[in-house]
Amino acid sequence: MATLACAFAFAPPGWAQTDHSTVLRVLRTGRDFRARARAAIALGSSNDPSVAPALIQALSDPSPAVRAAAATGLGRLQDPRALPALRARLSDSQTAVRGEAASAIRRIEAASQNHPSTTPSTPRRGRVDRLPSFAVIPRARSIAWPTVRYVVVLGAMENRSRFRDDGLDQILQSEVSRNLLVLRGVASFQDGQIPPEAEREITRRHLPKLRLEGSLTRVEPRIQQRQLSVRCEVSIMLMDDPGRNMRGVLTGAATGTSPRSGARQTQEQRLARQALTGAVRSAMQGAASAISSAAR
Repeated sequence: MATLACAFAFAPPGWAQTDHSTVLRVLRTGRDFRARARAAIALGSSNDPSVAPALIQALSDPSPAVRAAAATGLGRLQDPRALPALRARLSDSQTAVRGEAASAIRRIEAASQNHPSTTPSTPRRGRVDRLPSFAVIPRARSIAWPTVRYVVVLGAMENRSRFRDDGLDQILQSEVSRNLLVLRGVASFQDGQIPPEAEREITRRHLPKLRLEGSLTRVEPRIQQRQLSVRCEVSIMLMDDPGRNMRGVLTGAATGTSPRSGARQTQEQRLARQALTGAVRSAMQGAASAISSAAR
């Protein structure tokens, strides 16, 4: 059984901002909507208010997946400057985009009420960052079936660590879904939600069907001097479907660190959620090759 592993340090709020020029260029000029959507997701997780104008512009992207990802990113940044553009998306032709825009508006307005003196350039600390559960997965009728080579079913995504946070299961599922979106030749569906027309296409085209089930295996908070860090480790199993024979395991880890401030439990939850996003991203870097190998 092949095992793929990768890990990286995830930079949370409180760290120096990094150079986003490459990601911004992909968002603005990338030809593949999947690459633009991934760029929007990455920028939205950066905690850098300087990227907000680019995400606002991406709300007008031709692809609904990119528009939805941009709205999600703006909600995470909680930048009030995005409100007019987000409100304009409430009349978007796609339900998913309208939903993400509405969610982002609620988050920004709630943040403004809770932190009235906070400016977009001031990092927010000591607050749990609840990520939306929306996953940008196209409907069966909108999938370009001639380009599909593999079908992936998303199974259970569970927090098996001892760290208690009811939102971590939801974040694990959402982030795995988002990272599947950008893979070429992959159509993904939630378990038990494959519509009849999709099943017909899968059968007619003899497409291999695989299954992903994930676990948050470890959450480890640490205190060193005046720094608080939380490390998350994830394991994502790749199986055939419906047999569920193991085909591979994707593992990833990431660590969020920031100066200690406010209530420790609240800060640990925020860092755990951010580190989990990074851990899933690191694990899913090997997804394309793992899926290709498993389907042979």
